[in-house]
Amino acid sequence: MIVGIDAHALGNSKSGNETYYEQLLKHLLSPISNGIQYVIYYTHAKAAHKIQKSTNVRLKRIRPSSPVLRIPYSFPLEIRREQLDLFHAQFIIPPFCKCKTVTTIPDIAYEHFPDLFSPFETFRSKLLIRRSARSADHIITVSNYSKADLARTYDIDPSKITVTYEAAGDSFTVKDCDACKEHITRAYGIRDPFVLYVGRLQARKNLPRLLRAFARLKAEGIQHRLVLVGKRDWMFERIFAQVRALQLEPFVTFTGYVPSEDLPLFYGAADVFVYPSLFEGFGLPVIEAMACGTPVVTSFGSSLEEIAGDAAVLVDPHSEDSIVNGLRRVLADRALTLALRDKGLRRSREFHCDYTARQTVEVYQRVMGAA
Repeated sequence: MIVGIDAHALGNSKSGNETYYEQLLKHLLSPISNGIQYVIYYTHAKAAHKIQKSTNVRLKRIRPSSPVLRIPYSFPLEIRREQLDLFHAQFIIPPFCKCKTVTTIPDIAYEHFPDLFSPFETFRSKLLIRRSARSADHIITVSNYSKADLARTYDIDPSKITVTYEAAGDSFTVKDCDACKEHITRAYGIRDPFVLYVGRLQARKNLPRLLRAFARLKAEGIQHRLVLVGKRDWMFERIFAQVRALQLEPFVTFTGYVPSEDLPLFYGAADVFVYPSLFEGFGLPVIEAMACGTPVVTSFGSSLEEIAGDAAVLVDPHSEDSIVNGLRRVLADRALTLALRDKGLRRSREFHCDYTARQTVEVYQRVMGAA
């Protein structure tokens, strides 16, 4: 069986999708593949070193990098040239695809919060991802919440959808807190105790409301700063404007994109991780923080309470009061902090990259009638 995988997210420094495919390929390209030959398609030059070399793997840089041409033209030609038996897409399946198809769709947030995306992205996603979901031979998603949402919204048989949970990478482990703080101070100039957020700076992540909640806690006298790790994204200007309006410039740090080797150190140095997103298909930073022993405050609704279980303080993402109270509880209660740390470590161990890869191979085999 020859399987082509669209890995264009590798090397784009956009966290979620890149992390998913990096971990999937790391564990997929191993003895569990049972004779499968892979053609891995990437677009960024620096992506090649992220893919392990193997006798059953060929790497191909596909051009152009723009999806406007890559999806409708380059991929159909490649699929025929390589005589693929199965093509695994990210979201959008190419037209004229003369082989079996699997697509990974982590979530369809654009269907429920269209105003939180660019008009073009919303239009494109509603048109093309909906078509791909219905035409694919099988869909992979990352939570039971997303599976139910896809089935309901797009009227798809749930048996056509497989859930493969994401998992934290091997580097996300408990580390010496003082050593982590020393590195963060030296490399990023952050000396205060801090509350941490990790993710793209975009409207869906609910950061303006988090900033208002943080301003209230500062007014109550907390000594922490808020550290926001992630690249700028759609509507990020509103976030910076909120910082200025609340006069929080001395107490908020924007790091921009952080290299993968430094990210576990941020978790290790933080007093609490907060992720008040309005909508997530999985919410990988929650599991990463738990794996590092960092207490978590996150949202109920969407997939996050499914992923967090009882190992986080859950808040209403639409309520500033709820976010304030959740953070206040963790920052003020040492016993709660220790309990969340222990529960989070146990919870994070329930998610395994190896299992995700095995489930993915089983999907390939099932689609091809080999399992």
